[in-house]
Amino acid sequence: MDMKNIYRIILIIILCTGVLPVCAQGNYYAAMPDVTPPSPTSRVFQKFLGYPISHATGTIDISIPLYTVEAYGLSLPLTLKYHSSGVRVQDPVGVVGRNWALFPGFKISRTIMGKPDEVYPVADVSGNLTRDDYIYMSSPYSNDCDCWNERGHIYPCMDGQYDVFQINMPGMNASFILQRVNGVDVVKQISDTPLKITPKLDNSTNFISTRLYGFEILDDKGIRYAFGEKNPVHGLSSPQKYVEYQPYGSCFCGWMLREIIFPGNEKISFTYQSVREDVPTFNHTLSVLDNGKSMWLAGCFHNDMIDSSTGSDSSFWRILGGDGYQINEGRDSPYSYINRSLVPDSITIPNGLIDLNYSAGKLASLNVKQSSGIQVRNVQFTYDTTTGNLLKKVNINGEGNYLFTYKNESSFSYLRSGFDWWGFYNEADFGDADLPNINLEIRKTTGSLNVPVNRTIGNRANRKPNAAYMDTYSLTEMLSPTKGKLKISYEPHRFTVKRKEEIGGGLRVKSTELYDPVSGKTIVKNYTYEDAHFIGTDYPDEKSLITTRYICPLDDGGCRVRQRTLSVFSGFPNVRGNTNPVWYGKITEVASDWKKVYQYDFRPDEYDNVIFDDLSPDYSLNNECLLSAMNRMLYPIPWLLSENFYRKSGNIYEKVQSLTNMYEKSEMKMPAAIVTPYQFGLNGYSSCQFMEKLIACPSYNYCDVYGSPVKSFPYYIATGYHRLKSTCKTTYQSSDSIVEKSVFAYDTERPYNIISKSSLCSGGAEQVERTYYSNNTIPDKESLTTSQRSAIQLLTSRNYLTTPVQQTMEKKDKRLYSVLRGYSSSLSSGMVVEDQYYCKGTDKYEKRISYNKYDIYGNPVYINKDGAEKVVYLWGYKGQYLLAEIKGATYEEVKKALTMDPASMSSCILPSIPLYLDMIDNLYKALPSALITSYTYHPLIGISGIISPNKAKTTFEYNSDSQLIRIKDTEGKTMEEYQYHFRP
Repeated sequence: MDMKNIYRIILIIILCTGVLPVCAQGNYYAAMPDVTPPSPTSRVFQKFLGYPISHATGTIDISIPLYTVEAYGLSLPLTLKYHSSGVRVQDPVGVVGRNWALFPGFKISRTIMGKPDEVYPVADVSGNLTRDDYIYMSSPYSNDCDCWNERGHIYPCMDGQYDVFQINMPGMNASFILQRVNGVDVVKQISDTPLKITPKLDNSTNFISTRLYGFEILDDKGIRYAFGEKNPVHGLSSPQKYVEYQPYGSCFCGWMLREIIFPGNEKISFTYQSVREDVPTFNHTLSVLDNGKSMWLAGCFHNDMIDSSTGSDSSFWRILGGDGYQINEGRDSPYSYINRSLVPDSITIPNGLIDLNYSAGKLASLNVKQSSGIQVRNVQFTYDTTTGNLLKKVNINGEGNYLFTYKNESSFSYLRSGFDWWGFYNEADFGDADLPNINLEIRKTTGSLNVPVNRTIGNRANRKPNAAYMDTYSLTEMLSPTKGKLKISYEPHRFTVKRKEEIGGGLRVKSTELYDPVSGKTIVKNYTYEDAHFIGTDYPDEKSLITTRYICPLDDGGCRVRQRTLSVFSGFPNVRGNTNPVWYGKITEVASDWKKVYQYDFRPDEYDNVIFDDLSPDYSLNNECLLSAMNRMLYPIPWLLSENFYRKSGNIYEKVQSLTNMYEKSEMKMPAAIVTPYQFGLNGYSSCQFMEKLIACPSYNYCDVYGSPVKSFPYYIATGYHRLKSTCKTTYQSSDSIVEKSVFAYDTERPYNIISKSSLCSGGAEQVERTYYSNNTIPDKESLTTSQRSAIQLLTSRNYLTTPVQQTMEKKDKRLYSVLRGYSSSLSSGMVVEDQYYCKGTDKYEKRISYNKYDIYGNPVYINKDGAEKVVYLWGYKGQYLLAEIKGATYEEVKKALTMDPASMSSCILPSIPLYLDMIDNLYKALPSALITSYTYHPLIGISGIISPNKAKTTFEYNSDSQLIRIKDTEGKTMEEYQYHFRP
């Protein structure tokens, strides 16, 4: 067996088992649907996406802003986020400690469902597919299937499930799938966004070697994002810089952001480094082999095969042995496997650089520097010395320390503790604590009979949840630099399954205490949860750890043996995945003198129980849980239905304010199918040969003997939209109330665009704000110039899909005013406003602002206001900072005074700044009638000086930590002073 197939079988915890693998004699592992997850770091991010932070999931938002990159209208906040759902033993740690993540992820990640879709496109499972089609779908992603083509057979490249792609970037957290349309792979977004996503493929003549090496995304502002490698990848012989590779899947599962390219062709560039992550597998298994039967010919019963006089070596004998059954223990693979993730190493930004350093697989520091090398921001990360996996301190220069305390962090030994069904610590004995006991009826094969024998297998593991230890390693206290303190207490989720109250699945926040050092007060909040919804079909127990499959030796006897495997974790979705196991419809948040009541709705994934073995007496033993509806991409977060705020008056609560939201949806169902391995070949056959035995045998078809080796189960992916339809806010007064209601209408073609907002306040008339985009009929289009009317179509072709062309305000069906914008394509790839028009009521349009000239970065450098006032803007530092505003002079007058084109100044960088400042200073003399305001800066820190038209000077001073400490006037006198008191 090659190493790829070994990994595909043993990585049970991440469900990466091969379909129709070659089973080695004596090693039988649980078989589950084939899912190849992204890298460990990507899985950390997916937890925040699949288990949303919300009152409805019992979690709270804990975020620490580190630094925000601002460039050409784009904001990239670097933020630490904590997930308060609890720590599971099987989850990857990540590079900033357990349950922490550094956002954004700067990547597109993929979970392969079945096989990679760029090689094996998803078939139309709603059509007429044959039994053999489903077998083709289940064939492993393996090079040995090339032999099928070499023998002249036509090998259908088919899959039944769509891979799930997720983008992790600010403002574009989108999900999509890949579809083959007329031989071309195109992106299908789950919910429409204004993003244009283009896959980059190396279409190899050897279909197995086809590589999806990158993506390009064009947003609605003309900004391009390049993910993955720049050039096609023809092989895997050398390490790649911008793609994450899964060795057991032989494919790419992550594409890192390489560049952000702005319309003026300015760029933000990224580099990455590879870090090692040891991912636990918990691969301990027990397999029971029994119930040997002949599916076809006589003469292969067990007693015939143990007759030494015949010298027979039957398939039954090789599998079941002399006892007529076998119990095999699987422990021969590592406790954890080594994986590698790509993490940000450097980010080159206009006028500076962000540098990230790692030690022992953890982020150690983040440094922001000017282009000259001067440090602007330094962030240091410290981890615990016991496990090395808990973030203990974040030091931000100029602010101080964030300190963190975790439950049982020093008194608990994670190496000696057991865990519950979901993977949360329960303080049980760890000695073989992973497998619980379970009683099985074993059908011993004796002669031509199957004789029932009762046996107990397992290692007496206690897997029950323990509320006292479930919050082990969870964050319980956070101390901020300002001496503010947050304390968190937890409790397990509580829910009802089959009329029985249960606990488990993780944590919900029970209460918080927030100490405010300014007021000296502590705010205590307590949370109660009602209307619990358990996601799944059954509560996990020892029966849920059993999977049933069959071993088929593929000999002329037509023999078959049942294989039941006891694994550490069940296949239940809320155990194996990064999804929330419970959500709540009603949450009450109570403080000392007020309370809030929230109501939510949610559409998580849906699941069905399926049966692989219908032998009595215990049918529940044979139930396995499979996906029936994938809703999580269309409905990623719970949606707020209502929020009611109450003030405490004596012993009663009086309602102060209420908010009610209504939503609308359009849902389309995209069919897919899970093809699950059901019958396996014994050792001795490659994957391709096994398929030939099943389908292409010249004498007979083994499927006629054994039946299909796979079982298929249909499901659907929900696509479409779900959006806010209306909101109503009511404010209650002593004897009256004020009602404010807003109703939204959306564009049919672009369902993310609001085309009207109707607002109504108590006692007033309804006002309607209407917005018209490039795909709409523009009411006053004829008021634009000929070129501006033509530019409307360019807004569409260049993907400016959310840019408004006209906005009107109406009251009682009468127009109050209208704003009309005329656009120009003066930038190489971007669109800018050329003229802005305004009209009151039904009057004629007046040109209010003309943007006569822009620099290459999209900054206006010459405008006219109301046809009279002329303003010239001078920019610098690659268009990032305004150097001067000149009122009352034309562009040509400024150009003559500067002896250079004002627009060209925008490209100046730090070494040239003093020269340009001298030129601006001369403008005061050259243009005495103009009103000139000039500005100087410390790049990436802040403004350093302002000179007003009357030559008055304001100076801004900063300390070594880039904090503003003093503002001085022209004479050097201090006007304002700032002091910072941070806890060391």
